[in-house]
Amino acid sequence: MKALLGATATITTIFVIVLGLPYGALIQAALADTSALHSLPLTPLVTGSAIALIATLATTALGTIGALAATRCGRVGVVTLDMMLLFQLTIPHPVIGAGWKVILGRTGALPWPLNDDFTGLTALTFTFITSFLPLAYFAQRTALAPIDAREVNAARLGGAHGWSLFRLIYLPRLALFTPAICVFTFSAILSDPITPNIIAPRTPTAATTIWFSSHSYGNQSEEAWLALLLTLPILAVFGLAAAYYVRLLRRMPGLIQLIRATHPTTPSREHAVGATTRTPQWILACGIAFSATFLTLATHRGITEGGQPPIGDAVMNTVGLSFIVLICSLALSATALAARATSGTHLGWIGRRLIDATFALIATAPGATIGCGLRIIATQPALDNPANPAASFAAVVLACLPSSLAITYFLLVYIGPLMSQGEYLTALLQGVGPIRATTSIVLPRSAHLLILGFLAVFSNTTVLAVPLLWVSTPDTPLLILRLFMLLDAANHPAALSISITVSLFIVGIAAIVGVGVGGVGGLGNRRGVDTHWRKDHQPWQQ
Repeated sequence: MKALLGATATITTIFVIVLGLPYGALIQAALADTSALHSLPLTPLVTGSAIALIATLATTALGTIGALAATRCGRVGVVTLDMMLLFQLTIPHPVIGAGWKVILGRTGALPWPLNDDFTGLTALTFTFITSFLPLAYFAQRTALAPIDAREVNAARLGGAHGWSLFRLIYLPRLALFTPAICVFTFSAILSDPITPNIIAPRTPTAATTIWFSSHSYGNQSEEAWLALLLTLPILAVFGLAAAYYVRLLRRMPGLIQLIRATHPTTPSREHAVGATTRTPQWILACGIAFSATFLTLATHRGITEGGQPPIGDAVMNTVGLSFIVLICSLALSATALAARATSGTHLGWIGRRLIDATFALIATAPGATIGCGLRIIATQPALDNPANPAASFAAVVLACLPSSLAITYFLLVYIGPLMSQGEYLTALLQGVGPIRATTSIVLPRSAHLLILGFLAVFSNTTVLAVPLLWVSTPDTPLLILRLFMLLDAANHPAALSISITVSLFIVGIAAIVGVGVGGVGGLGNRRGVDTHWRKDHQPWQQ
């Protein structure tokens, strides 16, 4: 019982540090002036929620179609699309919007069919769809990664063909990841204050309204109420997803093991039986052409017109910040994993899933709300002092921590353990010393996860760290803030130039360590690993 109470206290402490502090400050500021609640504009919240919902559904559908098409295409085409989408994934969403504005705007290379400039609600929704499409694609690729030819052939021998084969083999994996994709995408879109201001400046959304309320008008109570109301649509979507998962896992309690299952690796090539069709190849070709068009034209305009503004200090500071955030995330995740194991011992799968749900809630918390709460804390007279730089730095770390902590936690839980405890203990029983066992077992397994975790955290710090806009001044030498200053000055080519340079750095490292080839779940297509997207593997068709 004491161990269970200790695990509960551990998870509660992490939750309070990550979300309790900003939300507590918001509630205190909101209750200081309850009259501000009656004059709040609700139209931005409704508009932003509608845009986020439409973009989320379209993104998830297109990403799922692309992932399914990749299972029936040759390795060269799939790897090409993977690298392009990984490159696009590391570009911040406002910069993608600026890229489309450069390509489809008045002076762009291609015409926007609706008007003479790339602006308005349709353009904004299109930008969000193209920004989050790589995330949905790689997530569904991760869901489909454990499927191999032998499983498909076994289902066919059992009489499953066509849609029955799809429902039996593919649909359970996709059903497990789809709600998570929807919740995360919906939250990220609803929390973005920059992209709507670039693409649709005359359309107020909830995040942009909060931004101007905190930076232009100085009405702290109104800002706090708006930030708290921003959480309600996300909580509604999160509640629907949680109810769906509870029902799904009750019907199929072993579903998670389908994702984590590994098949014996063998150098032999195993073929799934079935005729090929041209539809997946056309889908893959269209995806490659679309992504290549955007990346080529955006890179050309960024290099030829943007120049290379000095970004060395911003990149190095962002790398250093990413390492600090990664260390904090690993420490908290390791503590949470110990608490998860204890809860699983006493409460079974319910205890583990409750902790997973807690970190899922942390992952989907709106960045604008967290940023507002941290801004209120950081601007307190006792902390807002040039002689106290530690407080400002702590606010920056806390701004990046929630989503990075959730990413690290789920990497350690579902992608693979940091170390193999069974093999480590077996080595000790065989007389191997602790140092040699650590260097031969722990480090080889943890190095790949550490590199993957750093790439994820660095990309998150440069792409998704919306709270940084609230807790730091625009001239702070961090990459996302440097990009924000360029976008605010309408210097879109320069922002493209910087972002493309950094994205090449991330994708280059990912390619070297083999992360980008098979998505997060694939972790490369090494020799001897039977991957299900080979050209000779043609599942889910008759």
